Amino acid sequence: MLKLTPFSISTYEHFEVTKNFLSFRVNLITYGREFRDVRTSVKFLVISAFFFFCALADDTSATFFGEVKTGLQNVASDRYGYSLFVPGEYTPDRSWPLVVVLHDTGGRGEEYIKVWAEAAKERGMIVFSPTYEEPRGGLPFDHDQRLIRLKRAIQDQYEVDPDRVLITGFGSGGHYAFYLGLRYPKEFTAIASIGNAVMGNLKKLFSFSYAELNQLPILMLVEQEKEITDSQETLAELDALQARGYFVEMVEAEGTSDLKNPNTNSYILEWFEQISSERETGLNKRSFSIKQEFYEWIDNLLQNR
Repeated sequence: MLKLTPFSISTYEHFEVTKNFLSFRVNLITYGREFRDVRTSVKFLVISAFFFFCALADDTSATFFGEVKTGLQNVASDRYGYSLFVPGEYTPDRSWPLVVVLHDTGGRGEEYIKVWAEAAKERGMIVFSPTYEEPRGGLPFDHDQRLIRLKRAIQDQYEVDPDRVLITGFGSGGHYAFYLGLRYPKEFTAIASIGNAVMGNLKKLFSFSYAELNQLPILMLVEQEKEITDSQETLAELDALQARGYFVEMVEAEGTSDLKNPNTNSYILEWFEQISSERETGLNKRSFSIKQEFYEWIDNLLQNR
């Protein structure tokens, strides 16, 4: 059983920054005799405001203006669309964990999100469930970029905690989640799969990171232990991950139907809460390391190729 530990969620506040900025501008207008007329002052204010908000553009808080929707939503963003669950108690004055869930072959996001909504509601998490075409032959990068683009759009609209973003999925969706988490570690903070995520047609495209910061923790749930132990290829891949420094946890289901039970999703989210807290604590204790800085540079080079 998992031993759960509480964590505090960080907030993003700009009130003091905004207040100081406005006070600074008022003082400039009052004492700024260098301005010849009101029009010059207004132009200066407009230009200053432009650079001020540009400086905030890189902030992790949401930049969406207007009333945000909560509850279960189906969005026709393109020919596939996606579904989104936002807890009813959502407010923008704190940051919220985001869970990206990927359906199995032949599934749809609007159906798969339903098995996650209740567990996410209990824990105050936003769920993003895209409908997507499973990458088969060739390269999946167009599919990757679409999902990442939609995810970033959600992060612009809602206050998402950048240190708590889980990528997970069932069956082939678990394999795709495993691949995405390894290849784009800056987009996520943890990986979980329901099923043997190592085996699949994206295995040849797995990208392992060198820097500790980019080595996301991994949870893999399988029906039977022999799915792992009887596959030398799977064992070799997992050994390679652990040898590089990845934390990999494997869990065997008690029954063959347990993986499709909604309680499995609750288990994953509990693991995600705990591992996020532990990871945050570990990263905060890190001291500067030239070696790790070099590894991060190498990772950026390889992942942007």
